[in-house]
Amino acid sequence: MNNISIIFISILIFVSCNEKKQKETILLADREAPLGWVYLRVYKDKTFEFESRGLERKGTVYSGIVELKNDTLYFKYSGSIPKAGNKAILTKQFVSYFNGDYPERLEVKQNELKSD
Repeated sequence: MNNISIIFISILIFVSCNEKKQKETILLADREAPLGWVYLRVYKDKTFEFESRGLERKGTVYSGIVELKNDTLYFKYSGSIPKAGNKAILTKQFVSYFNGDYPERLEVKQNELKSD
């Protein structure tokens, strides 16, 4: 085996070991905004991302931990809180934020989230 082959194989192994693993999404909701989209993604480990994306490729992402009690989602943000607030009602069709500066309603596309 020549040196180039060894280097190439080493690079492939390094890249495959360091590849970012995709988190498993258990709740996905979104809506079209006037100049972009708003997304909510909840992952199997109960972390979440609330993203407000405008015309640019990457928008503002708010993240933290979420807890579901009965039909209410409680968002514990790790940084700033979006104007939609930190509480929402979850139905089969919508995630409806109710305690922010404005009401926000996202359409549920996928839901495998279970109440604690």
